[in-house]
Amino acid sequence: MITAGIAGLGWWGKNLVRSVQGDSAAISFSAGAVRYPDKVEGFAAEQGLTLFNSLDAMLVDAGIDAVVLATPHSLHAEQMLATITAGKHVFCEKPFTMSKENAERVIAAANAVGVMVAVGYNRRFHPAMTELRRRITDGTLGTPLLVEAMAAIPASLWMEADNWRFSRAEWPAGGLTPMGVHQIDHMVELFGPITSVTCHSINRVVAADIDDTTAVLVEFASGMNGFLSTLIAARADNRFAVYGSVASAEIRTRSYNRLEIAPLEGEPEIIDFGDYDMDVKTLKAELEAFADAADGGAPFPVTQDQIVHVVAVTEAIITAAETGQLVRVG
Repeated sequence: MITAGIAGLGWWGKNLVRSVQGDSAAISFSAGAVRYPDKVEGFAAEQGLTLFNSLDAMLVDAGIDAVVLATPHSLHAEQMLATITAGKHVFCEKPFTMSKENAERVIAAANAVGVMVAVGYNRRFHPAMTELRRRITDGTLGTPLLVEAMAAIPASLWMEADNWRFSRAEWPAGGLTPMGVHQIDHMVELFGPITSVTCHSINRVVAADIDDTTAVLVEFASGMNGFLSTLIAARADNRFAVYGSVASAEIRTRSYNRLEIAPLEGEPEIIDFGDYDMDVKTLKAELEAFADAADGGAPFPVTQDQIVHVVAVTEAIITAAETGQLVRVG
């Protein structure tokens, strides 16, 4: 059993705690670090968490094995380095860092002291992705030709105007860092390195100084092409589709719960995953995989090379959005 502390107890931090607390033999939370403890006292009492008003205080006094970060993106690199320096394993919500240089710094530091570092791409653990991965590997789709991905949320309707996320420093290129990085991770895992990107990112309706509509073209080292779009002022939706020379596959719906495999001729095969709760079950699966890896078990499925490459692709897309130019991935 890994005992963890969590930094950040907003909406997503609470989801992470709830996903395993009292229901996992691999990991449990005993502490939380937040700037304003009084705002989460009720939740902390309900979940059995000792509260600290800073990550540094929790690292010194909590007696924990690991830290889970659910904090603003721009803080990730320095918070991970502080956690690693304290000799703790660290699980960081995506995006891992905002630059390739910082991602490499963090991973080098973790490797130097022998602690585990992982990133929260929870959608990898959805059974729809497991099945799609199998169908690509076994040749069901033939040669993959094109991948298309989109993600949308009506963030402008349910987020307060002063939310830290409504900032270009935290959400450059619109929905790229909160949602698009999941899709980039899928692309990299399934189809390998991305070599170049172009991006058109604009603000049409959101009052905050942030883009709400983003479109990205990507080219893979294999020669394959891909497309990614994100929206933060539209109906909640997710789509991940692969077009192959023999069949196509599409994951659809906000919760990833429907996979359709369509051959060139004949009726499509539809796999319905029912009421599988992505915001609970995938979080539990990823945290338990992290705990197992930290405890010397199976390696965490997102490799260090993949972590760094997804950050490099994300950084390149942000640059492409700012310049309007094709950008090579470093």
